[in-house]
This record gives sequence, C-alpha cells and structure tokens, in this order.
Amino acid sequence: MPVARVLAWRRFGRYGWIFELQGSRMAGHIVPHFHNGPGVPVIEVGAKEFMCIGAPPPNDHPHVFLDMGGESEIICSYCSTLYRFDPALRSGEARPADCVWQYAPADAA
Repeated sequence: MPVARVLAWRRFGRYGWIFELQGSRMAGHIVPHFHNGPGVPVIEVGAKEFMCIGAPPPNDHPHVFLDMGGESEIICSYCSTLYRFDPALRSGEARPADCVWQYAPADAA
C-alpha cells in the first residue's frame, strides 16, 4: 500500500526555507536486488527487471540493472551470473531463496 506523502516547506536556520517530502525518507526499495553469494550456476527469479549486485555487501560489484525484455534468461555483464525468469515466483523471490538481497536501512541498527 502506498505511503501518504506531503510536500512542505520548512524553515532552515538563517539560510531560508527548504522544500522537503514528509512521510517518506527515500523512494524505498522498489526494484528487486539479487546476488550470487552461494555461487550457483543459475538463479531463477520472479522479475524480468531487477538489479544484480554480484555478492552480498561488502563484496558486491556495482549494482547492474538487468531487463530481460521478451527473453526468459539474461546474463549479468559484470559477474556472468545467469538469471532465468520463473513466472511461478513473485517479483522479489528467487530460487535459491538465499540469492535475494535483504535490504536493511542504515538507521535500523
């Protein structure tokens, strides 16, 4: 369910006013991210558009946006991981499940 957002002006010290978006810190974690930390030959995913991060942080490569388009497979040009689309999986799911990167906000600690 979408989060209600309110646009507001806020006084910012002696430098005047700043414009801020209240009710949301960032856009969120909308695009699924997958990695091949386990080193499997194929990762089946439920999304045709996603990010490959290579391995879990801090050993990740630059996050690469992959779009399968009309195809059912794609290879990450950075780490050569083969991703295969599986319509039985949900958008943020993968097989093996360990290959889904679980995003944790920086202020969660």
